Amino acid sequence: MADPLGAPPAAAPPRSSNSPRGLSLLLVGAIVGGIAGGVAGGAVARRDGGGIAPVTATAAPAPLPPAPSPPASAQDPSAVAAVAEALSPSVVTVVNLLADGRTLGSGSGFVVDAERGYVVTNSHVVSDARGTGSGDAFEVIFPDSRRVDARLVGQDPDTDVAVLEIGRQEVPALTLGDSDAVPSGATVVAIGSALGEFRNSVTAGVVSGKGRRLPSELRRDIFLEDLIQTDAAISPGNSGGPLIWVATRQVIGVNTLVLREPGSEGLGFAVSSNTVRTIADELIRAGRVERGRIGIVYESFTGRQAPSLGLPAGATGIVVTEVVPGSPGAGAGIRPGDVITKVNEQRIDLEHPLLTIMLRFRPGDRVSLTIVRNGREQVTDVVLGRP
Repeated sequence: MADPLGAPPAAAPPRSSNSPRGLSLLLVGAIVGGIAGGVAGGAVARRDGGGIAPVTATAAPAPLPPAPSPPASAQDPSAVAAVAEALSPSVVTVVNLLADGRTLGSGSGFVVDAERGYVVTNSHVVSDARGTGSGDAFEVIFPDSRRVDARLVGQDPDTDVAVLEIGRQEVPALTLGDSDAVPSGATVVAIGSALGEFRNSVTAGVVSGKGRRLPSELRRDIFLEDLIQTDAAISPGNSGGPLIWVATRQVIGVNTLVLREPGSEGLGFAVSSNTVRTIADELIRAGRVERGRIGIVYESFTGRQAPSLGLPAGATGIVVTEVVPGSPGAGAGIRPGDVITKVNEQRIDLEHPLLTIMLRFRPGDRVSLTIVRNGREQVTDVVLGRP
């Protein structure tokens, strides 16, 4: 396995016993049944990356606005209906098209900046199920059946966030709220194009949990982090639609997947709005998310294998097998055979693989690596480089 520098990764390790096993994760957007003439069914969409269309601009665009503070007042019983009526006009159906105009799949999205015409959706909604990056063309459909061509600004499969551009729109933009501020039990509304046909379907529920993490269905070396769990009904076609905190009328998540297990009910998950804001800003600014790299190739090991490396039983981490010449890792003195157990005090294990931990960092960030060399532990700082 390698950190983000282009070297081919090794096979993903088996999931640990305390991670979800045998989960049936259903991506709820980009409904794909091969290459269909219409949108129907509920097959799982691909999350393969690539296909980023670079943004050309003469000046750096302004970032998305910060989250406003939520009001303290309680909501009346008609609040859900009021939220749905006020915000539905800004929720769209996203259609993923082939070059010949045939529908490849669809999902949902919402206008996050009406003046500049930006729509947020899921990366897997705009991905190509044929495994060749993104779709060839995109279209968004408003609740009044108005259709607008869309351009892919960029996508980030590792967080399942994508941004489309549709030009200036005369609809109110939805506000990305502070997902850290929403309490468990808060009333939320999900809006999206259920099954790709029932546009702007509204369901209500509560925030069932925060800070959830689940393995990416198609990339087991990546975990989706800081997910918001909800019991609001989420169906195929809802991916990319907003999860709205009723008390504030702010988007606190982007619906992305549901858990399908016998006996399970109401296990939907949304990418947190704080993650979405960070990634969307970067996609709008640069067309892609550039992550920092150490410049190493490595292999993971489990606690059971630790004693063979001279470590205590139960220790976890990675073993460096190669250091790229001229890389930040080489400059920091990392050597083949070094065992790295932590990044900034975050332990590296099967639930927190290095690749997932590194998703948080950008070129120029300084990270502290806990390294065991010849049985002795030391901490080494590395200034991350570019891919």
